Amino acid sequence: MRQLQMRRTTLKDLAEMLQISTSTVSRALKDHPDISSAVKMKVKEAAETFNYVPNDFAVNFRKKSSKVIGLIVPEITMFFIPSIIKGISSVLNKEGYHFFILSSNDSFETEKEHIETCINSRVDGILISLTNETKDCDHLKKLKEMEIPTIIFDKTVPQNIFESVIFDNIKNAELCAEKLIDQGCKNILAIFGDENLEITQSRLISFKSSINQVPEINLSIIFCKSANLVKEKLDLLLDDDSIDGFFAMSDETLMGLHSSLIKRSLNNTNRKVVAISEGTLPKYLDETYEYQINDGYEMGTFAAIQLLTSIKKEASGTHETETAIHQI
Repeated sequence: MRQLQMRRTTLKDLAEMLQISTSTVSRALKDHPDISSAVKMKVKEAAETFNYVPNDFAVNFRKKSSKVIGLIVPEITMFFIPSIIKGISSVLNKEGYHFFILSSNDSFETEKEHIETCINSRVDGILISLTNETKDCDHLKKLKEMEIPTIIFDKTVPQNIFESVIFDNIKNAELCAEKLIDQGCKNILAIFGDENLEITQSRLISFKSSINQVPEINLSIIFCKSANLVKEKLDLLLDDDSIDGFFAMSDETLMGLHSSLIKRSLNNTNRKVVAISEGTLPKYLDETYEYQINDGYEMGTFAAIQLLTSIKKEASGTHETETAIHQI
């Protein structure tokens, strides 16, 4: 049996390996009664070994392209993701690509299922933002083996397999810290998201490093996975009247903070609020809030452009020698 390079295997590939006709391979995979059990077994074993999947887009496959992209996100909320989708759509539509959106509901198991869905749908490429439960990229290695261009954006984990598009979290957190320092805040409460995420840790390290350069500042830190958890924790912490500065690492944590400040009638006081935000939410919450913009539309457009570049290189047989981490 001829050894093939790991890629998207076709019926013709299987037929050549097994030295039978493509029609026999096709009928064997469909359990046609005219095909013997022994042949069916050999065909199915070869199909599994060489990552053959049924073709859902036969016409476009003959052109070597489905013109479809799979977009996998942890969840679809009012925060950030809609602007990313708009950015992605603006790029893909111009290039004649369609895309479908799959929400993992922050479940690692669902994320794995969505990967299989994209493979079975013969997408030309995948854009994925990982769930909070995802600890590594082992489940994505099959995409590399099958040479399906993949870009990880926003939420990622330490890895050197795929290109990734992330915000400059170190710079953004540093600029937010400087805003609070410049306002003369002495007792700062910083609100971060899931402490297991790389995005949280990079923002935390940068923010703490900047604040700690001013010894007279007292810094308190809490971690909350949702806006509701922010409200629950702040119900106790806001008894401390000495807090004069707040940092929220995202729109979601900012929403929880704002709700708690409103409840205590602490908004529109001399307390300073600074956040990392997509840019829309703070304008509607309180005009005194300052923020460092993480432009979701920009991230979406950049990630889509990088994916299309990878698809074109894959089609031409040109491969990247290094895995790039793009910070925007």
